[in-house]
Amino acid sequence: MTKKIEKSKLKTFLAERAEKKQTESETPRSRHNEVRDTIESIIIALVFAFVFRAYSAEAFVIPTGSMAPTLYGRHKELSCPSCGVKYAVGASDELIEKTEYYRPDLKVTGALCPNCRYYADLREAMPFTGDRIIVNKFPFEFGDPDRWDVIVFKYPEASQTNYIKRLVGLPGEEIQISRGDVYARKSDQEPFQILRKDNLEKQLTVQQLVYDDDYPPREILQYGWPERWSPMQQVAAGETKFQGLSKSNWVIDQESRAYQYQGEALKQADAKLEWLRYQHVVPQTSEWALLQENPELFQQSILSSPPRPRLISDFTAYNSYTGGTTEGYYIYDAAFWVGDLTLSFDVEIENAAGELFVELMRGDRHYRVKFDVKTGKATLYYVEDYPNPEPVETELTTVETSLQGAGAHQIMFANVDQRLCLWIDGDLVELQGKTEYKPTATHDPREGDLAPAGIAGRGLNFNVSHLLLQRDIYYRADEYYQKLEIPGEHKHLWELLYDPAAWSREYEDHHQKVTFAQMSDEEFFVLGDNSARSADSRLWGNDRGAERRHAVPRTALVGKAFMIYWPHGIPFMNDGHGYSPDVGPLKRFFYHQTAPGSYPKDPYAKLSFPFYPNFSRMKRIR
Repeated sequence: MTKKIEKSKLKTFLAERAEKKQTESETPRSRHNEVRDTIESIIIALVFAFVFRAYSAEAFVIPTGSMAPTLYGRHKELSCPSCGVKYAVGASDELIEKTEYYRPDLKVTGALCPNCRYYADLREAMPFTGDRIIVNKFPFEFGDPDRWDVIVFKYPEASQTNYIKRLVGLPGEEIQISRGDVYARKSDQEPFQILRKDNLEKQLTVQQLVYDDDYPPREILQYGWPERWSPMQQVAAGETKFQGLSKSNWVIDQESRAYQYQGEALKQADAKLEWLRYQHVVPQTSEWALLQENPELFQQSILSSPPRPRLISDFTAYNSYTGGTTEGYYIYDAAFWVGDLTLSFDVEIENAAGELFVELMRGDRHYRVKFDVKTGKATLYYVEDYPNPEPVETELTTVETSLQGAGAHQIMFANVDQRLCLWIDGDLVELQGKTEYKPTATHDPREGDLAPAGIAGRGLNFNVSHLLLQRDIYYRADEYYQKLEIPGEHKHLWELLYDPAAWSREYEDHHQKVTFAQMSDEEFFVLGDNSARSADSRLWGNDRGAERRHAVPRTALVGKAFMIYWPHGIPFMNDGHGYSPDVGPLKRFFYHQTAPGSYPKDPYAKLSFPFYPNFSRMKRIR
């Protein structure tokens, strides 16, 4: 009887949700006021470009992907054939250095989806030129740029070349990169302090996709691949580990991606929470291949050996492609665990009292926000399991929010750079620095990091949808590019991501901590957003014989990146490919050349028409 009532309520919720989605299709939903920001940016840019360009602005084209996904270099774009997520991959490797000539042996041929890891064929995909940006040179005439600004400067090793990176280290600072985060200090008598982004728009800008539940890979799920979000419970108090629930108060509709919790009757304070938790169960290329070749064998394989969740790593879709090197295959070692996560979702609360919990795990701690639905108060705190005999709860702050009583809201909760942040309905909840915290003594991942994000309730009925999980940048500490092989074994570090203890034992051998000498009062330190493939302060040579090879002198600064004013045109007609004339003098404008006047046997268009502006990427650079 109870189950029938639950299904009836779920159908009502789904009908209302369908009506709501139809309305949203007429009025596009924005998670971070993106439409407003885009319109504002375009208006400002027009004024900026046409009125002030001659005095304080200059236009640049981004050649490579060192700042992806903030800025694209030469790239290809696609929508995943399996899940539908749209993403971009780098294609600058196809060009001979410092020329615009095509290299037929270095063609980017395919890519891996960041959402479901489906391999897509890109041999016929058109490459797009890098983002065209406006750089404002005016601010530097009156003072230094701010930390985390995107700046253009003269490359210290070749002053005729312009580079674009994110400013991280300020004059007089000693910089340290450790476990994906950046730290600084002014003196060796001080401890290193983590560098947080005071402008949270910048923090959101550099987030990268882990999983968008609105775009499930339905084919592989149909054949038995486990869902990423499922009901779970903590194994025991004090044990940082979760297990699946065969029976729970969660009712899930996989078709519509709706998750309903019926827990109004469960009000005991000591009752174990029933979580809807995320597990990073990511298909490998070999598993996709088996599914395509033999679906029945694929089903048998995952039944006999169920897929295991993995730690979330620094996988970057922009780097994950085949082709683009003389070997014909680029192996991107996305091997480093990323514990800094951001979870956002829509919630519809049915009753006017109860508690709603949102959790992000990291190592030994459960970082949480607890909403008292009756009063609208939100408490941000963490629960520490290990090494305590009983869990220890530490409150950080309690604030008033608009999440009060029954109603629909959008929630975003982030644990990034040792700080908790909270947004309700797109608005930042002011926490006044009270949610900054000191990390645990041990920095290793635990079993709980295999199910790092969760939503739960107590004494509450509510519905959840539009689940989106993202991760922060992992700044690699490499002073050189390296393959992440385990010494003495034919394995890579990424192969251990399913076993946090084994991964932690091997991690220390991969030099993920490095300190750079203190800069002078006239020098800066820069990093690329695409840390795994950015030639930035970490990796420069020193042919010029500088005292600090990693420093950018103040005299090299050119300006601050202001906005993307022309990403690329989007072709239409001819099945979305447009038309590229391949005869007569027009051919040299529309097709790649192996040498002036020479073309490869397999013609490769670089431009087509008609096209329309890519308005979605015309925006201010954060």
